Amino acid sequence: MNYDFVIYGGGMSAEIAAIALARNDIKVCFIKNRPNQRSVSNLVTFLSTGSVNYLCSILNDPTALNEFSDIKKITCKLVRADKRSSITFDNDLNHLLGKIVPNKIIHNLLDLNIKNNKNIEIINITQLKRNKIDSNKVCIEIDQKKLIFSKALILTQDDLNLLEDTKIKFISHNFHQTALSMNVTGDFKKQNHAFQFFTPSGPLAFLPYTKNRASLVWSLKNDSKELIEQTRLVNKVNEYLNSDIGHFKIEDIESHKLNFKFAKKLFNRNTIIMGNIAHNIHPIAGQGLNLSIKDISLFVEVILKYKSLGYEINNVMAFKEYDQIRKIDNAAYSFGTLTLDKLLSAENNLVSGVVSLGIKILENSKFVKKKIVKSATGGDHFNSL
Repeated sequence: MNYDFVIYGGGMSAEIAAIALARNDIKVCFIKNRPNQRSVSNLVTFLSTGSVNYLCSILNDPTALNEFSDIKKITCKLVRADKRSSITFDNDLNHLLGKIVPNKIIHNLLDLNIKNNKNIEIINITQLKRNKIDSNKVCIEIDQKKLIFSKALILTQDDLNLLEDTKIKFISHNFHQTALSMNVTGDFKKQNHAFQFFTPSGPLAFLPYTKNRASLVWSLKNDSKELIEQTRLVNKVNEYLNSDIGHFKIEDIESHKLNFKFAKKLFNRNTIIMGNIAHNIHPIAGQGLNLSIKDISLFVEVILKYKSLGYEINNVMAFKEYDQIRKIDNAAYSFGTLTLDKLLSAENNLVSGVVSLGIKILENSKFVKKKIVKSATGGDHFNSL
């Protein structure tokens, strides 16, 4: 069978890419592989305003997103025994920062749109491998019996059978941290207001998605006592959050190991990568899926531009343009969050003092804060498309 693109992966990046391409009359084969994904998870995603608008533009009925609160303020607090400095980003000129949406809601929306799109064929696999053929085509063998041909392959998930010939190099790093994601309920003191507390044990995020429901994500060092003592965990969370958030109840807890990965190049010949395989970053800034949506939106825009000029959709010039434009933004957020995590978790008093001073200076700089908000919400990126 022949397609324009084969997309391999099981996450939201693969689903969004399939929908974005297919709605432009591009034939897509979506190979789903979710061996390690939980059937039900309490994870949430902070969708920037730009990401929300983009999803609304490609989904048939995005109204389910409207059920979740708009975030109008984000406050970041440095919490140390002798220092408490903070900075607040808000929706200046009525520009909302985004929405926090449970992952299961996003998945349900995407799955429904994929199933109803005539340009997408879904294949669930148990085994696959890449066969070497004409360099202008991709051939994938499914379950040792079915051959699929396409003009190009998009990877959003690691698979050695598909990556081994691409010669794409990666930078990897083990954070030696575990993220605890917790569903909480309560009567929150502040509405439409997210918080990020930089604690000695690691960054703790409060992410409200309705009036009285929120997610807590605490990225803890692997030797933290809070990982093994639940009573200590609950007490510490309340200690950090009570004055700003109020009383709340933790309903369930999940753990996720944190690792860093960054691709030095986003394509090789007719293989393109995007999503977590291209930039698996620290959740400290909540930019993971937002970076992927920026990847996808630009990729589709570039493909359509070259297609309108009469080129094939697997033209290498299109792939080069995608790689060059996205390289700077992806690197800035990937290594920026890596550095930010190291600075904010440093136990050196001098480093801690410099960070505290930097936060105070930034809080008083309206111009810099506006630039940060514009970048994080996707203003620069989506306005340029």
